[in-house]
Amino acid sequence: MIENLDKLTPEQLEKVKKQLTQINSSIEEQQAQPIADFFNKHGWVKIDKIINKETADLFYLYCVLATERLNVLEQIEGIGNVNPHHYGRFDDPQATGDYSKYGDLIFDTLLYALNYKMNLYTGIDLVPTYSYHRLYTKGTELKKHSDRPSCEISTTLCLGFDNSNLDKSKYENYMWPLYVKEKDGTELPINLRPGDMLIYKGCELEHWREPFIGNNHAQVFLHYNDKKGPHNIKYDGRPFLGMISDEKTTIY
Repeated sequence: MIENLDKLTPEQLEKVKKQLTQINSSIEEQQAQPIADFFNKHGWVKIDKIINKETADLFYLYCVLATERLNVLEQIEGIGNVNPHHYGRFDDPQATGDYSKYGDLIFDTLLYALNYKMNLYTGIDLVPTYSYHRLYTKGTELKKHSDRPSCEISTTLCLGFDNSNLDKSKYENYMWPLYVKEKDGTELPINLRPGDMLIYKGCELEHWREPFIGNNHAQVFLHYNDKKGPHNIKYDGRPFLGMISDEKTTIY
């Protein structure tokens, strides 16, 4: 077969590549259909290893360093004098004291890159709205809530965590679960390892976390809207990815 390919003209080779791409896309769509069916029945679905462990580790380190950078800047410039649009913040009302940042370009890039897979996994033609990442610390509790209109289809992606302060004999498998309340009232704890992602209907399903007992835990939230829905808010109303507007810097 390799010999036959070697004899193809550039035009013929390009045609073969297109055919293979179409076949791969068809296979991917078929594999994703049961996932989309589950999502549309329950309003949520867990995707294991949406990114590999090495990439998750890199993003986790990015969050840790961004937190340390903001601490240093506030020591130099004074609390309240550092631009949160550029460097993040510690005063998000949902997790006061923890580092958070809206629309960071690296995570908005991930938001954009996963758009196609999100379409497959939900069965919905989606438009990306915004990303939001956070490094939670010990004692943080995420109250039960649902999300704002720019978060019709939400995801939370685990980047990594540090539980080295915990007794491994008791908390070896502690991953700080996210609780989701299904439409029938069932409350489900969902654990995510680094690289795993939960997709859920953020405006419809209440979700929350109990107080965190580890050292830190990094998550990135990727939000999308239905292109055909009432809230087709591309980029959350921003001119482009990685940008901000004053009124959109807090609640994810």
